[in-house]
Amino acid sequence: MQSQKIKLRTQRLNKEVGFVTFFLSILVYVLYLLTFSLVNANQDYSIWVFLLSWLGIFLFLYICFSWYLITNVVFTPYTIFMLFLFLFNYGQPFLWAFGIHDLAEIGKSSLYNFGAASTSDIMKAQTFTLISTLMFHTGAVFCYKEGNKRKLEKTKRSLNQYENPIILKSIYYTCFIVGIVVFPVTLIYSFLDLQISLTHGYHALYYSEYARTGINLTILETLFFPCLVGLLIGSKYNKKVTFYVYIVFALFIIFSALSGDRGSWVYKVIILVWLRHVCYKPINLKKTIQYGTLSVIALYIVDVLRSLRNTGISIEAVIHSLNLENNPFKSTIFEMGGSMQPLIVLQKYGWDVWPYANTYFTAITGMITNKITYLLDIPFSLIGSWFSDYLGITWGAGFSMFAEALLNFGPIFAPLFMIIMGYIITSFIYVNKRIDYKTSPFKVFFVAATLHSFIPVVRNSFHLLLKNWLYGVIALCIIILIFNALQRKFSKRYIAN
Repeated sequence: MQSQKIKLRTQRLNKEVGFVTFFLSILVYVLYLLTFSLVNANQDYSIWVFLLSWLGIFLFLYICFSWYLITNVVFTPYTIFMLFLFLFNYGQPFLWAFGIHDLAEIGKSSLYNFGAASTSDIMKAQTFTLISTLMFHTGAVFCYKEGNKRKLEKTKRSLNQYENPIILKSIYYTCFIVGIVVFPVTLIYSFLDLQISLTHGYHALYYSEYARTGINLTILETLFFPCLVGLLIGSKYNKKVTFYVYIVFALFIIFSALSGDRGSWVYKVIILVWLRHVCYKPINLKKTIQYGTLSVIALYIVDVLRSLRNTGISIEAVIHSLNLENNPFKSTIFEMGGSMQPLIVLQKYGWDVWPYANTYFTAITGMITNKITYLLDIPFSLIGSWFSDYLGITWGAGFSMFAEALLNFGPIFAPLFMIIMGYIITSFIYVNKRIDYKTSPFKVFFVAATLHSFIPVVRNSFHLLLKNWLYGVIALCIIILIFNALQRKFSKRYIAN
């Protein structure tokens, strides 16, 4: 009886949170439409930029709190995804709210080959980002489903003595075999990147004759992190295997950071922390402080490397970069938050400039290979390449999930589309609070690997996301399931005999 009351209370709370979120989405969408039509390009909106910066902080807190209310979990794949979504698309306004500014921030520095953004441009980008984020969260709330406790207990009881060890072995040996090729190749190329960066500078890795090309190498790199995750889960965090995985990952981080990597490996670290929290040892306050201290040290190191990546490394430059006046949190967030720039360019100079087919459609048709898109005679181009040509620059300008939605659907319908996007993405990375790693190792593996593939979309396009997800996650999962089916078939024959 008591459990039934708790269940009804939880269901009522979930409905209330869903209703409040949906109501807020409609209200903010109406305000967004008013802002979109009433903004005067010649007027100063500095005060509104400041207020919207604080509104972004409140929105992030509301998203985390509302997700906690309906899931009773704080540290989840969804909150990890939303953290990076905010940092890349709203990182600079977060700092503006506290009066922290930078000479290279949006509004003070040039937008590629265009002039600096005005306060009206920034305000329009802020409102678009906030409503799109809230719509995304609305879709995520609709995705939430309370797990059936009775069904879960029945599943636990139905697991016989060999089924669960078999899936664990399937995950472990598949990732071990694939890792035999993937790990050394990835580390070797990371080391070669380090040598090129030290000799010719960071940009030489992408915009010179030294730039790496070829889809085969890209596929191997997409398998690197999922294989590490599979070894941890499949071995049930065996001490020797865990030590091996962390050593391989540490070498990858060292080579990447010394090469001048902007810190794209940071979300990999956070996913591994979440995985350890769920599968091995829950993180307590002491561990949180320890991880926080290590993060501060790591940020200082990354900031030094970031400041040196374009000029090479020297003792004098390192000493200068270690100056305590250089704040790594500030510089890192300002750099990440620069992903709002493509959105501002499209809003200011025209969003209807994309000359090809819908990017989400071509991303799906080109998941396996772009040749399929060409065979269907569909106009196609990678957004990154097109955007650099559009801006008249020779380097990668980056992009974002919100800018891509604007490019396809315009300022009126793009925020509404984010409801669908929020539902789809969250459906793939959602895990119920009652999930038991020991009874659902494959589910945990799939979520961790998928989250790793999905996070980069907040500062990129969906074409690369789907390709990396297909070859780095889906293909690996299919091999694991085939291996599992063969093992189960063999085990049943062995028991029968």
